[in-house]
Amino acid sequence: MFAEERKKQIMDLLRRKMRVTVEELVTAFGVTGTTIRTDLRELETLGYINRTHGGAIICDYDINPEDSIQERRDKNLAQKMQIARKARSFIEDGDIIIIDSGTTTYELARELSSARDITVVTNDLKIGLELQKNREISLILIGGKVRNSFECTVGMTGIRLLDMLAVDKLFMSANALSLSNGATTPNIDQAEIKSKMIDISQKAYLLCDSSKIGKRTLCSFAAVNVFDSIITDRGILPEEKERLEQEGANILLCD
Repeated sequence: MFAEERKKQIMDLLRRKMRVTVEELVTAFGVTGTTIRTDLRELETLGYINRTHGGAIICDYDINPEDSIQERRDKNLAQKMQIARKARSFIEDGDIIIIDSGTTTYELARELSSARDITVVTNDLKIGLELQKNREISLILIGGKVRNSFECTVGMTGIRLLDMLAVDKLFMSANALSLSNGATTPNIDQAEIKSKMIDISQKAYLLCDSSKIGKRTLCSFAAVNVFDSIITDRGILPEEKERLEQEGANILLCD
């Protein structure tokens, strides 16, 4: 078993039990205590866990479960639609783009009925179904493991495909956005594929409604200044906007 795979399984175990001992992990994975302590040290450095004497506990802010797509779809829908319309203005005929999985990015996909001669790469099943209706859109659906209740794919299959591509623009979602942690998501696999999307894109736009700003979840995948623009609604607090801009973020407010 590779180290990254083992660390993912350690996190899965921690989410179920909330605390584990080194001895438990040695038995579960058949490796030495030194190896497990190295894994725990790296997970702590990433901010996923807190080490304790003889073991580890999960960080407090990862205890709450991630809302499913269905639970998130109607939250702040008016703001999401406004953000999507603003993001649409950055897409030009002939573009090669990635649309990340999410409810705001789904609204962006619905705005593309008038698009001509564009290529869209996505790991979102619902976005794929929406875009395949338009014959002017060349659709590349990223394969991999389907996250149940989240209507998207993750994993190395998708990352290997992304390694083969180069795109003009990325339109990305996040579960939360903060100065200290940047753009975050509760799921490690989701964070990995998001990071790869950023790596292969010439420009990256974050679509994030104001209810997510100033919050954080488990896995950070980008600092605030990584994005060419962060598109949000006018509900953002002025002090939050100012702090983000001081860190190099380009904040665009939708109409």
